[in-house]
Amino acid sequence: MFSLQGQTAIVTGASKGIGSVIALTLGLAGASVIIADIDVENGNKTSEQLKNSGIENKFVYSDVTKHLDVANIFETAISQFGTVDILVNNAGILSDRFITDITEQEWDAMIDVHLKGTFLMCRAVVPHMIQKRKGKIINIASMGGLQGVPLAGVHYCAAKGGIMAFTRQLALQISQYNIHVNCVAPGTTVTEMIRNRTEEQLNNIIRSIPLKRLGMPEDTANAVLFLASPYADYIVGETIDVNGGKYMS
Repeated sequence: MFSLQGQTAIVTGASKGIGSVIALTLGLAGASVIIADIDVENGNKTSEQLKNSGIENKFVYSDVTKHLDVANIFETAISQFGTVDILVNNAGILSDRFITDITEQEWDAMIDVHLKGTFLMCRAVVPHMIQKRKGKIINIASMGGLQGVPLAGVHYCAAKGGIMAFTRQLALQISQYNIHVNCVAPGTTVTEMIRNRTEEQLNNIIRSIPLKRLGMPEDTANAVLFLASPYADYIVGETIDVNGGKYMS
């Protein structure tokens, strides 16, 4: 149904969790995929998984907070596949530290990975997309950027809220070039990021969700696939909430 045949997607933070499932989902829809991540071991595992599924892909070691690494991601995509049609800014870190326990270094790292990384990746691919007069940019935020949530630090929620604002403003600037910029905001999702949550904490979260379950990586990946597809060609600057009804805008 959603064919991305002949297109190339860059997915950051794609070595595991939501990012790896996004890469697989876009690949199964026909896209060639650049897997960008700082985690070499899991990045190579994800690359092998995609290859075993018949998906053309390339793993690129990269730190999205460093502009030279970001340039290398883009250059590798062009040299390997000739184009960049889809960018998914998924790279992220999570922390639930209380405000008085957050160091300046931790604050900077949180903002750098989420906001600076998204900025640098977009800055790298936008000129190419403008030249082509076509592109899809999908940023991954969080329900924590929309409302106060338990078990999330203020620096995490601030960064994710910033991604949504960034999405709207970038959409305003470049939609005229037929570049669609949108956002997906997952709720609590079953990944390694919540491995330290107790059973009681997870049960409390589930009780607050109308659908009475946690999100799965596939839930977010399917929303990304929709936004990357032609079926979303009249959607710009939007944030799709994927949280089982926990937050209803």
